[in-house]
Amino acid sequence: MSMDNAFIATTFDWDHRTPTAWQLFMNKAFRKLRLPMRLTPAPSDMANVEARMNLFHLLEQVIAYKVPGDVVDLGCNAGDSTIVMQKVVSTLSPERQVHAYDSFEGLPELTGTDVADGVYGKGYMAAPLDLFKRKFDALGLRHPHIHKGWFQDTVPQGLPERIAFALIDGDLYESTKHVLPHVYARMAPGAIGMIAVYYDEKVLSRRGLSGGYRSPGVKRACDEFFADKPEKVHVLYANEYSNGYFRKQ
Repeated sequence: MSMDNAFIATTFDWDHRTPTAWQLFMNKAFRKLRLPMRLTPAPSDMANVEARMNLFHLLEQVIAYKVPGDVVDLGCNAGDSTIVMQKVVSTLSPERQVHAYDSFEGLPELTGTDVADGVYGKGYMAAPLDLFKRKFDALGLRHPHIHKGWFQDTVPQGLPERIAFALIDGDLYESTKHVLPHVYARMAPGAIGMIAVYYDEKVLSRRGLSGGYRSPGVKRACDEFFADKPEKVHVLYANEYSNGYFRKQ
């Protein structure tokens, strides 16, 4: 069984580089005036269509290869990534369960190196739980299992016993460091873990990226955790973002 992934570009305004009607009009005027400029929509501040395509293909892999286990979204925010996951699971492997984890209050109080990074602050990216639920209702999608609270309270107690796919979107060093060992221990052989923001300048150096596109604490936590593991985190291009992923041995 397979499915189209066009819903990723049409369900939400993720493909933000397509100019709007007024921008097309202005671009035409600029060309006539021979002005070296062009208007395009502003980049997304949460995710983009490339990141969601990466999510789609990685999740579809574990289903195609029949990796046992459920699907988890750690740091689901307003639910856009979870919607992709639930759509894929409902279509291709409806016997699996999707679990979504978030405080729905934004980021926690920062400590240690997360403070020193100067990228995020307490409460950043807050999205209320009712918004998350309304998005699923509007699309007629089954709700995932929702685990509301800080990761230290919901992980590991609320994790499924076996995990086939995990999206880890903790943004911070401390959050990622807490989540990784618990998720890793439950991942079946062949399971895939996707890191929502994983920037490695040795693999793909990018100029002018703001801190949120780099989330330096995430890579530090991953480097520490995988230092003595057989797996390695690999980089996936996602335009403004880059994603990471690993496959459990």
